[in-house]
Amino acid sequence: MSEYEKISSVSSSERLDIIFTIVSKGKGETVVDTLRDEDILVNVTCSGRGTATSSILEMLGLGATEKEVVLSFVKNEKSGYLLKKISKKLDFATPGHGIAFTVPLQSVAGIMAFKFLTTDYSEEV
Repeated sequence: MSEYEKISSVSSSERLDIIFTIVSKGKGETVVDTLRDEDILVNVTCSGRGTATSSILEMLGLGATEKEVVLSFVKNEKSGYLLKKISKKLDFATPGHGIAFTVPLQSVAGIMAFKFLTTDYSEEV
């Protein structure tokens, strides 16, 4: 099997999503811990600051503008389950506690990059 066929087979058989979780400053670690419990080990936490007007923030229930944004790379089939778990753990049903959404990752170049993002080292390349 050529290197191109290996890359094509990985990218076509397993889809990745990025879960974006936006929470109040200081709550990002709770998101990361929740995902680590599910063996999601690649998480990037960034500081964020809202730029929306206060009326929009109130409508979205986001309140304060100091935020943490956590980007987590997950296999597509686990995205829905993980969103529910994060939502329950951080009580997203209550306004102002945060928001999470997924974006499909269209492609990843390199088998080792894919394995790193999915923390799937079980198969040999």
